[in-house]
Amino acid sequence: MRIQSFFKEYNFHPKKRWGQNFLIDENIRRNIIKAADLENNDTVVEIGPGFGALTEDLVKRVKRVIAVEKDNQLTKFLKERFKKFSNLEIVNEDILKFKFALENRCKVIGNLPYYITTPIIFHLFEQKKAIDFILITVQKELGERIIAKPATKDYGILSVKARFFSKPKIVFNISAKSFFPVPKVDSCLLKLDIYEKRRCVEDERLFFKIIEAGFSQRRKTILNCISDNLFLDKNLLKKMLKRADMDCRRRGETFSLKEFVNLSKKIKEDLCSSGKKI
Repeated sequence: MRIQSFFKEYNFHPKKRWGQNFLIDENIRRNIIKAADLENNDTVVEIGPGFGALTEDLVKRVKRVIAVEKDNQLTKFLKERFKKFSNLEIVNEDILKFKFALENRCKVIGNLPYYITTPIIFHLFEQKKAIDFILITVQKELGERIIAKPATKDYGILSVKARFFSKPKIVFNISAKSFFPVPKVDSCLLKLDIYEKRRCVEDERLFFKIIEAGFSQRRKTILNCISDNLFLDKNLLKKMLKRADMDCRRRGETFSLKEFVNLSKKIKEDLCSSGKKI
């Protein structure tokens, strides 16, 4: 179905406040499906199916599709369009409130609204036990931040957190002209392969606090950032960094995920031995 016909027939107007930009490029649609490498027995959770551009391919390829659509009008349209497909469940809900109560791990595919992409990704990470991989279209700039390496301008909290939960990569870039309405920026197809095994971090809450502190002031050293934000004595923290074989003069933006993990272990050990808490 041509999107223009859908808009006219249903008197539909894209909601700018929800960041509704619909994929209209058939080649990109085919390439997304190809990148998903789906199998007949798969369960797919589709985020923001819109008027069903990807849904049409998904229901023909996999065992089960759960399409989560926030827009009431689009939900009604999807239910009518795909009423013949018994393997499709359409959920009229905000994806940020959707819980993945599935028996088997699923694959998440979707076109995310730019304004809430990061909260959605973090919400999906919270549901990681139920997810095999996440394949999503996101703003190109955000995708580059997620895959950024240490000591680069794009490297930040999101880069570290994404690598903690997954193996991220940009599959291909997507022109803004592939969507309607045409957004002001280009997009990319981002794949996040979720790690099945939990990383060896005893205290995730402390670990993420250390990451956030490390990037709180990019021009300051890791020593000053953590000391200022976690209220740790600088002399004590210097000793912790030394035992972790880390230069206290380095900036947080130069630390790799592995180094943040090691640092959190050392700080946790020292806090436990001293009886202090953060």
